[in-house]
Amino acid sequence: MKKFLTFLLVGVMLFTITGGVFAEGLNNSAKDFSEKSFKLGKAQFKIKERKNMRFEAMKEFKDEMHKINELRVERLSLRMQIIEKHDAILDLYIEARENGNIEELKEAREVRKQIGEINNEIKDLLEQIKIERKAFREDVKNNDFDSAREHINKIIQLKINVNDKISRKIGLLDEIIDILS
Repeated sequence: MKKFLTFLLVGVMLFTITGGVFAEGLNNSAKDFSEKSFKLGKAQFKIKERKNMRFEAMKEFKDEMHKINELRVERLSLRMQIIEKHDAILDLYIEARENGNIEELKEAREVRKQIGEINNEIKDLLEQIKIERKAFREDVKNNDFDSAREHINKIIQLKINVNDKISRKIGLLDEIIDILS
């Protein structure tokens, strides 16, 4: 009985699937195929147009893009220094805890509060960069290169400010290392 019920259900499923496939008819599918090729031609034209706009923007803002890349490289090298300093601070912190140097730890905690404030300032600057970058892309998309130039110059200035804040943070980390040494 169970086998019969299973075969019956499989047969009904196959019948339903086959009916769904042949329900449309050949004329509708042939008509859809001819329309798809026409729509594809329009999409290809839009893609070429966008590539051309992007090339024009790259040509227009080449120097600014190089400056942004230089600032990015500088920021990454500063981040590497921060990581090295954090590693040294970790060792010094463990040593200070084992030796019971409570005064040094309190002084280091005060400096860490200043680092927290700098981190918040950096976070705000990065958010402003994100907003300016979005506005820049929108202006480039609308072929408004004068406004886009203002936005990219703001981005450069904000990135310079971020690198300055990171340099201040490195100075505070050096101060913590001196305190814990």
